[in-house]
Amino acid sequence: MKMDKVVKLIRYMSGIPKSIYVNFRLLPFKEAIFLPIMVSRKTKLRALSGKAHLNKIKTGIVRIGFGGTDMMDYRYDRSVLKITGDIYFQGKTKIGIGAKIMVSGKLILGNNFDITGDTMIICAKEIQIGNNTMIAWQSILMDTDQHAIYDINDNMINQDKKITIGNNVWIGAKSFILKGSKIPNGCIVGANTTVSKVFSQEKTIIAGSPAGVLKENIRWNH
Repeated sequence: MKMDKVVKLIRYMSGIPKSIYVNFRLLPFKEAIFLPIMVSRKTKLRALSGKAHLNKIKTGIVRIGFGGTDMMDYRYDRSVLKITGDIYFQGKTKIGIGAKIMVSGKLILGNNFDITGDTMIICAKEIQIGNNTMIAWQSILMDTDQHAIYDINDNMINQDKKITIGNNVWIGAKSFILKGSKIPNGCIVGANTTVSKVFSQEKTIIAGSPAGVLKENIRWNH
């Protein structure tokens, strides 16, 4: 067996105790016994009072805190889980080293969802992500400002707003996807882009700060 495969096997085996805890906290017993969610021992568990929902029950179909890129160091980078709301896994999911997932609302992750690592998702209301979508490192998705702002009549003026990301979307490194955003199917979000509005045209390159459409009729392979 090649050394990298041995290292991966050791990392998965060392994560089994924490994986058992996560599964039995988030899932009903009849699903948890199959350990569909595998969690790295390097994952910090902030809170697990919410629920996970899976379309398919298969050992290790969801992997958290493994993989990533060569720039990430497994010895020092830690993932964080805080699930006090509901998280829906529609199929195979890979969430890489150093990712932070904080859900107090409703987070829906499509089949073949992939975070390369060191990305943050903060879901207070609802974030829906389609199938075959990939998010590069150091990106942030948040459907909330986290701090309330009021007008002079004490009316809250910065309500949380749903984020919708379609199928086959690639979000480049260091991008911000903010509340109220909508990214259609087949789009690429360029690196260091800030998205804070609704886009309607599929298969485009979206880039800039603020974001705009740079190119139409494109395609990419996951």
